Amino acid sequence: MNQSEYFEEGMEEKAKNFEQMLKSGENFFYDNDELSRLIDYYLDFDQLKNATRAIAFGEQLFPFESYYQIKKSELYIAQRNINGAVKLLEKYRQIEPQNVEILKLLGDCYTLSLHYKRALEMYLLAHSFDINDEEILIRLIRINLVLGKEKKAMSYLNAISMDFLKDELSIQELIKLFIDINQYTLAKTYLQKVIDEDPYNYSAWYFTGLIHQRQDQNAEAIDAYEYCIAIDDQNTMGHLGKGNCLMELSDYPKAIESLKLSLDNDETDAEVLCNIAECFENLKDDNAAKYHYQKSLKINPNLSDAYFGIACIFKRNNQWKDAERNLLKAIDIDRYEVMYHIELAEIFLIQENKEKCYHYYNLAHQIDQETIEILLDYAHAKFELGDLEDAVQLLLDNIEYHDEDSRIYYRIASYSFTLGEFEKGYNFLHAALKLNPSEYILLYEFAPFLENNQNITNIIDIYIS
Repeated sequence: MNQSEYFEEGMEEKAKNFEQMLKSGENFFYDNDELSRLIDYYLDFDQLKNATRAIAFGEQLFPFESYYQIKKSELYIAQRNINGAVKLLEKYRQIEPQNVEILKLLGDCYTLSLHYKRALEMYLLAHSFDINDEEILIRLIRINLVLGKEKKAMSYLNAISMDFLKDELSIQELIKLFIDINQYTLAKTYLQKVIDEDPYNYSAWYFTGLIHQRQDQNAEAIDAYEYCIAIDDQNTMGHLGKGNCLMELSDYPKAIESLKLSLDNDETDAEVLCNIAECFENLKDDNAAKYHYQKSLKINPNLSDAYFGIACIFKRNNQWKDAERNLLKAIDIDRYEVMYHIELAEIFLIQENKEKCYHYYNLAHQIDQETIEILLDYAHAKFELGDLEDAVQLLLDNIEYHDEDSRIYYRIASYSFTLGEFEKGYNFLHAALKLNPSEYILLYEFAPFLENNQNITNIIDIYIS
């Protein structure tokens, strides 16, 4: 059940009344149906403390009702206490061996703990007691795909009624399933099946666009999104998908047009405005870009990408203090985003502030030690700021993590020759050429004075001839 449906039922008010009752110490009678909807409300909105209290209240009122034990197991799953959930469910399975809800939840627990064959066993058992339960069929599709049994998964997909498959929430659930395990071909097959049956199904066309977009098939995605827009011009998702694809195709004016049509007067507008700003940046219109970044921050002050975008605009215009201030705000929101640290380090490199430049490069490198470009940029900052020996040592300290990438060897060779350490330079040049001789030009990029060195030329000729 979605939030609007809960609102229509007045669940928020009912929840407040229940919590007030517990707080006052008074006891009122709740029937099973009313209490179960209250528990579902708390679980659906991740209010686990209140869910615990509601379940305990239900156990007190109805001590022999297995329903509350099932709900307690759902609570355990939400708390990631999978072992606790399994123990409780297995206990009650002995009492009610044909309870489909217990079997489904057991299957979910075994799936979460990666015991896929045991999960399949539970789902099959549940299916044997209710062959038309779509929730079980969806679980059987997922587990069979995880186990590599595509034909079996498709047989369960074909067993689901078309009325269920055409439902918007069902389409969302199945597409999420296919995306989670990279089954894009199956997703397209399923969506085409829905479209053949119901050509005006907005959701089927939207998710067709999304699948094409995930596969970088932006032109095909735009076609699907345009069908969405033709079916329902007021639904913003089609415009958003189309706008994002146009961005990827670098058609920024049309992307801006589509993204503006996707604005929905809610919190999602902040990220859309950020994308619009990025389009204006690519069109070299910094004023419009900054305006839209600032507009996005009015909606969501914690959007780090917007601060980053504004910082980049200030940086391009040599407004270092303003760029620094916005980058620090971005880092304060998301300190694990490497690019924020790198941009800040570059500003301090331009200002020849060694301490701060090295500090932020070091933070970036600590966050991501696998990306060699960060290491090479960090080393080059040391080179630019006159700490050439430190630059070489930094590369040597990290060479074991990149020992199959010729770039680090070429860079050490360049720096070593610059330092006048020719023996070390020759050793690393040979190592680089053995790995990738075609990239020898990298040697000259950082040590151009070597281009006329005949010994170097002769060595390179040995590897590329």
